[in-house]
Amino acid sequence: MLLSYKDRSFTSASRTCRALSVRVYASTTLISTTQRASFKNNPNYTFSPIINGCWQFAGGHGREVFDNIEAKLEAHTSAGFTSYDTADIYGPSEEILGRYLKAHSAAGGAPVQVFTKYVPNIFQQQMNPRVVEAAIRRSMAKLQVDQLDLVQLHWWEYSIPGMVDTALALADLQSRGLIRFVGTTNMDTAALASIVDAGVDVVVNQVQFSLLDRRPLNGMLQYSQSKGIKLFTYGSVGGGLLSDKYVEEPRTGLFSLGGNRYTPVDLNTSSLKMYWNVAKQFGGQDLWRELLLVLKRVADRHGVGVANVALRWVMQQGDGRNVFPIVGLRSAAHIVDNARTLGFSLDQGDLDAIAEVLARAKGPAGDIYSFERGN
Repeated sequence: MLLSYKDRSFTSASRTCRALSVRVYASTTLISTTQRASFKNNPNYTFSPIINGCWQFAGGHGREVFDNIEAKLEAHTSAGFTSYDTADIYGPSEEILGRYLKAHSAAGGAPVQVFTKYVPNIFQQQMNPRVVEAAIRRSMAKLQVDQLDLVQLHWWEYSIPGMVDTALALADLQSRGLIRFVGTTNMDTAALASIVDAGVDVVVNQVQFSLLDRRPLNGMLQYSQSKGIKLFTYGSVGGGLLSDKYVEEPRTGLFSLGGNRYTPVDLNTSSLKMYWNVAKQFGGQDLWRELLLVLKRVADRHGVGVANVALRWVMQQGDGRNVFPIVGLRSAAHIVDNARTLGFSLDQGDLDAIAEVLARAKGPAGDIYSFERGN
């Protein structure tokens, strides 16, 4: 089903995209120049403080993800959300973005940033520089670019050798102009340090980070700040679990007969299934729902939504200039909502109220991607 999307034409993309952005957003950017961010060694290259996530294109999120995709992408870009996160394993994601980039550029559109990932199959493939270069050139061809903006390396299993050498191969391709920036994804603190110590100029590590999963606070945030490395964060709204949709007081009395204190959660996307497992480690349904009630009170005080508070909390960790969340690109309807995250800050009272609930959380424990790797 996903591959059939490749056959759809982008012939009228720029016209359709511009029509949507004029109709819904009056072609007005919702992000100011001062709100944009940059990597440590190139202040002239900027990206949006909230990044559009394209993992939905890998499947498991319904066909509606692909509906009017050209217009959806242009609506985000026109509103100032010009940065997109993808990967070579996200189904047709790179091809979709490549066709959009070509149409957008031909129409004279503003610069767009595409951050991809290199996820080698280290269980079946012997790694060497030639293999790495071939993979990078495949991503370049799909994205229809002469240079990749950012390549983030993922390594499934640390016991399999070759991780640092693969990162060095990416650095070599960077020196040859095929890659602009090198990053990593799901690296724990020790793995990231080994790559940095080998001489790779890592500008970002992409990690799961949310109110439900605070593992980056167990060393990664501190290390990355000390090295000038940004954190791109996924799961920051828990696939929707940290949103107004699930705010609910527990049922009592006759309404709770049978143990159904809350409306059952329909885990109808692959993201919800994944983050529901995180919520269970956090403390289960009762603590998650209690957290939502606190977030709702904070959100109401600021005139925003629960998801805005969840995103803002992540962005304010550390020095407040290091963490940038990735929000899934499912619908253009969320653009204005996402922009609200940039229009307020959590004060100490807000942070203290949230911290009281977080102090009772049970997990997840460990460093980045720990339980996912079986640690």
